[in-house]
Amino acid sequence: MQEARCMTKARRLGVLTPVLYAVDPVIHTLTFEFVEGPAVKDVFLDFGLNRVSKEQIDDIATKIGGSIGKLHDGGLIHGDLTTSNMLLRSDNNQLVLIDFGLSFTSSLPEDKAVDLYVLERALISMHSSCGNVMDQILAGYRKSSKQWSSTLNKLAQVRQRGRKRTMIG
Repeated sequence: MQEARCMTKARRLGVLTPVLYAVDPVIHTLTFEFVEGPAVKDVFLDFGLNRVSKEQIDDIATKIGGSIGKLHDGGLIHGDLTTSNMLLRSDNNQLVLIDFGLSFTSSLPEDKAVDLYVLERALISMHSSCGNVMDQILAGYRKSSKQWSSTLNKLAQVRQRGRKRTMIG
C-alpha cells in the first residue's frame, strides 16, 4: 500500500510514473500500466554505441534531475534511485520513474541528499563511460527544486561520510 500511495503522490507532484490500475490488499499485488521503452540503464550502457550521443545523455540527465527535484520538493524520497528504475517511453521519450517500494515521505535535507547519493554511487559503478552525468542531473535538480541549496549542502556532507567509509572499509 505504501508503494501505491507514494506513486500516486509522485504523479500529483508532476513526476511521470506508470498508471496504477488496481490494488489488491488481500493478496498484496499492484497492477500497473506497462510502459513501452528502454530502461535508462540500457540507454546509458549504449552510450558511444548504437548512436546514443552525449546530447541525448545530457537531456536524459536533466530530466532525471528535474523529476527528483519535484519529488523532493513534495516531500517524497524515492529510496532506490538507480537507472534501472527509470524508463524512457518509446513514443515520446518521457522519463518515467518506477519501483517506489522503498519510498517514504520526508522533508529532511539529509534524506534527500542520501537519495541523490544512492543515485550517484549507482552512476559511478554502472555508467562511468558516460562521463560525469551527475553534474547534469544536479543542474536539472537545481532548476526544478526550490529547496536545492540545503539538499546539495547536505549532499557534500554525505559524500564525505561515504568516502571515509570507503577508505576505512
